[in-house]
Amino acid sequence: MKKLLLPFLLLAILSCSGSDEEASTGDKPCGYHAGGAQLYLGPQGGCYYINSNNNKTYVDRADCKC
Repeated sequence: MKKLLLPFLLLAILSCSGSDEEASTGDKPCGYHAGGAQLYLGPQGGCYYINSNNNKTYVDRADCKC
């Protein structure tokens, strides 16, 4: 029985190991903006950071390092 549960336990642990920032936006973290804000790569290829008003501010795609 223990041998059967071990793969499921490992899978559950690995699936929850993502960063909090990635989980909150759903997009991939890709470096930092000149002001120190975390940059993200959106699902359609846009590069942005979350500004002080909690809105997305898009920057040049070349700023993302992923």
